Amino acid sequence: MTTGPTPSGVAAILQQSRYPLIAFDPDSLTILGANEAAYELLGRDSRSLAGVATTDLMAPVDVRAAQETWGLLVSGAMESYRGTRRIRRPDGTELMVNVWVRLVTIDGSRFGLAIAPEPGAVLWPIDANIRIALAVTDHDWTIEHVSNDIARVLGRNPDTYKGSPLLGLLQPADAPDFMSALGRLATGEGGVTMRTHFRARGDRWQEVWCLVVAMCQHQPPRLGLAMTAIPDLGLEFASELHLPLTVLHSDVLGDIDKLGSQIPSGSLSARQWEILARLVRGERAQEIASSLFLSPSTVRNHLTTIYKKFGVHSQAALLAKLLGAPA
Repeated sequence: MTTGPTPSGVAAILQQSRYPLIAFDPDSLTILGANEAAYELLGRDSRSLAGVATTDLMAPVDVRAAQETWGLLVSGAMESYRGTRRIRRPDGTELMVNVWVRLVTIDGSRFGLAIAPEPGAVLWPIDANIRIALAVTDHDWTIEHVSNDIARVLGRNPDTYKGSPLLGLLQPADAPDFMSALGRLATGEGGVTMRTHFRARGDRWQEVWCLVVAMCQHQPPRLGLAMTAIPDLGLEFASELHLPLTVLHSDVLGDIDKLGSQIPSGSLSARQWEILARLVRGERAQEIASSLFLSPSTVRNHLTTIYKKFGVHSQAALLAKLLGAPA
């Protein structure tokens, strides 16, 4: 399964992933191990990856961007990165791959992990106990939409954030790293997860994990954000938060942008936005419950709340209002 002496904790992660996954040394970028799915994707056997640098697997045009991104990860400006890379196989063919890269600490040592999930794959369900707040900005990076979870994450009423400049909500010392991370966003796709400090209740600064994604292809783009307070989770568990944040990127943020103007700002939670997004895409309540690892009754309770917010009494009426079709 691996190309050399890989720590047991890393080997376990490689074995558990059904997606192509590579572990590498964070300093030399040398590959420490990979799973069978990675070998198949790269068109290589296990022995051919021993001692190979991750950048040697990429097309030359992507190497510099990968090195710059990794520099931001090592510096602590970002905790993870998701985008696309051109992979070069031994036969000379190139393959465009969606990748997610992050640092992990196992048994006191740091390692890099790179995973190549299928487009739209749900890597981790959003835990019901995680409070995640969502926000979408306009092109001037002024907050337009927020979810009501922001009151539990930052301790302030959602309405106090609407109309606020995003950079004005950041601790000044974090602004340079935040801007550097945004520079690595692929236009219209990908996202970065970073630690930063947002203005909270009483003008104090709350440390959060924050996923930031580009919502359009304009320059500058509208931004989507998903965040949660680090102290509420503990640093060890917070290191896994990038996964539900990434799910929110693909499943929810775009729907806030499209649907948010139809209801009052901050009136739905992140979980309710997620359920609403799936409902609009055609999933039924039972399917939503199964995919989100919730009970059907929990989903029904959320739907009842959503109906009230939109002033309707049924799923058909809700969809008619959202999609502009007759009920």
